[in-house]
Amino acid sequence: MTRSRLWIAVFLIPTLLLFTLIYAIPIIVMVATSFSDWDGFGRPEFIGLDNYGNLPGDRQFLLAVRNSLLWGLIAAGIHVPFGVAVALILNRRPFGWRFIRSISLLPNLIPPAALAIIYVFVFNPGIGLANQLIQAFGFENFQANWFFEPGTAFLAVTIVWVFYAGVIILITMAELAAIPPELRESALVDGATERQVDWHIHVPLLRNVVGVGVIIAVTEVFKTFEYVFLTTGGGPGAETMSLGLLIYNLATVRFNSGYANAIGVVLLIMGLLAFVLLARAFRVTESARTR
Repeated sequence: MTRSRLWIAVFLIPTLLLFTLIYAIPIIVMVATSFSDWDGFGRPEFIGLDNYGNLPGDRQFLLAVRNSLLWGLIAAGIHVPFGVAVALILNRRPFGWRFIRSISLLPNLIPPAALAIIYVFVFNPGIGLANQLIQAFGFENFQANWFFEPGTAFLAVTIVWVFYAGVIILITMAELAAIPPELRESALVDGATERQVDWHIHVPLLRNVVGVGVIIAVTEVFKTFEYVFLTTGGGPGAETMSLGLLIYNLATVRFNSGYANAIGVVLLIMGLLAFVLLARAFRVTESARTR
């Protein structure tokens, strides 16, 4: 037993060292300097809770929190259900299902920066596909500068990612493949439709994987940076500002790393709370098949 524990420790030490260097130490530094006035270069000057006290009056911060929460709701309410629905359809093996499954992962293979640039052209006010499609449906005078008008900027940024649910589709299909086919066959013999089988058999058994998908999607949108940075830059005004972009601007443009780290701590807490609450809501640590 002692020798076994020794080998376990030997294999764990490299992982623990990497975690400490890459995650633990930077998090400790971030939390410590969030209580200071620091430009990121000189010696941090301790100022207590001043950085945190300034957050409630910071309009950009409040808008970034609002946007992050809205994107989190959209990820949980549209992005993940869309991916699960597509997986349920593909699980019926319709014509071309392998091809659709493959191309659903294509956006995940494209770097976020490249995908954002593609959508800059899609929503271009002059030559963009979005305006041309709307005009083709009879709205000949329609013209929108999607990324730079307050009424459309948030929607345009959201469209960039909301329907690219390749990872959700993949993990849901993997879970569906693990469900005994006898359950579906018995239900069909008893007269159930495919839709009833999905809703009354498959969906309840997918609780864990849906919960994992929601956690992945929500925590990912909390970190949104590339899409906003390369499309709207957080504008117009701060209507599409994300917490990640705000932290970047504060640390690298305004050289206010202390305040940026305070927002980083808030983002870390939001992510942890989202993880804990969603894990409890979906009871992801329990087996759906044993209930």
